[in-house]
Amino acid sequence: MTPGELLHRLSGSLRSQIGPAVGDEYTRTQAFMASVILERLSKQVELQSAHGEAERADMIALCAQLDPVLALAPDQVRADLESAVSTCRLDDLGPLIDSLYEPEVEPELRDAALGLLRPVLRRDIDRRMAIAT
Repeated sequence: MTPGELLHRLSGSLRSQIGPAVGDEYTRTQAFMASVILERLSKQVELQSAHGEAERADMIALCAQLDPVLALAPDQVRADLESAVSTCRLDDLGPLIDSLYEPEVEPELRDAALGLLRPVLRRDIDRRMAIAT
């Protein structure tokens, strides 16, 4: 049994057996809430590998697309892009996005880079929502 399956089964036991058997209303509610938490955790564990691979693929493609777009960008923007490339993590795109809004970055360059970034960030949100629902 995988860790995700185990968490899912624990969640089901709390929801179907333990929660209904508890007499105290507050404690019963806590058992049902623990069930919800375990269910979400089981989804996260089950999807972790697939989401990690999708994030890496998105970052590799994004960096390949951004490199020529940002070839003439100011040094700080290039440094932030290289930093994001080195970690290959979406969470490390924040400094790059911040530097795109610096006054020395031309609006056309900013718009082109953000046009490439937004779909990747949207897919990341969609992956996170798959866990939350």
